[in-house]
Amino acid sequence: MTKLMNYCKPHKKRLVFGSLSVVVASVFGLMPPYLIRIAIDEAIVPGNIELLMMVVGATAGAYLGKAVFEYSQNFFLFTFAQEAIYHLRMDTYKHLQELSLSFHSNQPTGKMMSKLSNDINRLQRFLSSTIREIIRNITIGLLIGIILFWMNWKLAFFTLVPIPIIGFMTYHFVGKIRPKWDAVRKAVGNVNSRLHNNIAGIETIKSFVREDYELGRIESVSNEYRETNVESIKLWSKFFPAVGFAVSVGAVIVIGYGGYLAMEEVITIGTLIAFNGYIWQFYQPMRMLGWVTNSHQRAAASASRVFGILEEPVGITNRQGAENIDSIEGDLEFENVTFHYGDPDKEEERALHDVSFHVKAGETIALVGPSGSGKTTLVNLILRFYDPDDGSVKIDGRDIRDFDVKSLRNKIGIVSQDAFLFDEDIMTNISYGNPEASGEEIKKAAENAAAHGFIESFDDGYRTQVGEDGVKLSGGQKQRISIARTILNDPEILILDEATSDVDTITEVKIQKAIKDLIKDRTTIMIAHDLSTARLADKILCLENGRIVQKGTHEELIEEEGLYSKLWEMQSSLNKP
Repeated sequence: MTKLMNYCKPHKKRLVFGSLSVVVASVFGLMPPYLIRIAIDEAIVPGNIELLMMVVGATAGAYLGKAVFEYSQNFFLFTFAQEAIYHLRMDTYKHLQELSLSFHSNQPTGKMMSKLSNDINRLQRFLSSTIREIIRNITIGLLIGIILFWMNWKLAFFTLVPIPIIGFMTYHFVGKIRPKWDAVRKAVGNVNSRLHNNIAGIETIKSFVREDYELGRIESVSNEYRETNVESIKLWSKFFPAVGFAVSVGAVIVIGYGGYLAMEEVITIGTLIAFNGYIWQFYQPMRMLGWVTNSHQRAAASASRVFGILEEPVGITNRQGAENIDSIEGDLEFENVTFHYGDPDKEEERALHDVSFHVKAGETIALVGPSGSGKTTLVNLILRFYDPDDGSVKIDGRDIRDFDVKSLRNKIGIVSQDAFLFDEDIMTNISYGNPEASGEEIKKAAENAAAHGFIESFDDGYRTQVGEDGVKLSGGQKQRISIARTILNDPEILILDEATSDVDTITEVKIQKAIKDLIKDRTTIMIAHDLSTARLADKILCLENGRIVQKGTHEELIEEEGLYSKLWEMQSSLNKP
């Protein structure tokens, strides 16, 4: 919570103005009981109508002043919270974008959404409502305490009896409620993660008729969330009534002992009535202490999760003096590259072992090999999603770590087998990497990707909304739009991850022609699961278990006795009628 308040320092003026408004509003709110005492003892009993009217006017003014400064406190504190949380949410999301793929691969989307939404919203409520109540109740408690002792110190002394009891109960409550709220925040993250996963996979669930199974899994995490909430409910359900009972002890003392003092004429009736009015306000902070503590502990649990993200170290960063790339030739080289996803000391966990190869500018190479052989890892290293453990990746003879990460990736285009589209229209998705492109340029790219025809067949054409992850389109249509997006971006280095895997034969022929035009005079790396695609390459690298086991053209590798010829024979036999 200290980190949260330090984070709010740029917006402290609003916090100061809001806090002062809370204090002033509280002062106005404390005036009526004392004015009532004056009205009874000095106006009503003596029959002073003129003084009574003045007291009535002063009371009305106090209520008006309270209303004005309550507006001021709400405006400043709530806008303070909005400003602080806006920047916290944006900084958290910005940091999430900078974190490495290894972090994101270990973090379920639903849990991340819970932190960015539920946890940050809870911090917003703390910075507005809870801080307001903390300041208001501290002000009221101190001022009323002074007023009560000023009016009659003996009676005021007895009103303090419940405070140690309440403090003792609150101390034990805080120690027990914090771990409960930590468990609740973890449970709600599990619920969100499961819901997100199931909604995203609804087609698979229906295809395998697993609705009841998934309902059971949702029931399991929901039951965990319910049980953790029930545990916290049990705690504060006991705490608040106990505090309320302790508070009522003070009220009983005022009625009993204060009534006795009034009968003995030690205090006036007006003082007794004012005392009774103040005592309920005096104990209100005691009642609110439990609510504030509860809110603070919930916010502390949320702050721990949010700042846990912000403190996560960024995996890929720019070196000191990293340069922006204006243009590149596209000469690509891997020099003794070794990489692991797990423990670098365990050879069995290495994804690449001392890999070296050279791709001249404008040349096309194909990466082939069984699943898990390291093809995708090579691509991830080119894009600097990860850095090698040993060795280096070079472009135009320079280590890519000497270049600014964003400018490097801006020179590389990728068409993935699993094309992702945003929940926008088709034109926005195609122009995603080049938002300044004209409508004609976008249409030309779509034509080259064999996408223009089906786009024009939609009622809204290029303004057709594709839905979340392109759910309204077929797999082939999504992939063609992804290809058009890359064509429009015109990268110097092109990566094709089985770009024609989800298209029909006729469309594949069209895309193959577009790809031939696209890779001309452009450094291209093709991940080829279908070896017939690899024949387009100038050179083929055959990988197995993270090592390059063969290099050459298609014809050269067919003649060799090795992995490539075995893969070719297997695919050829599968394609025979």
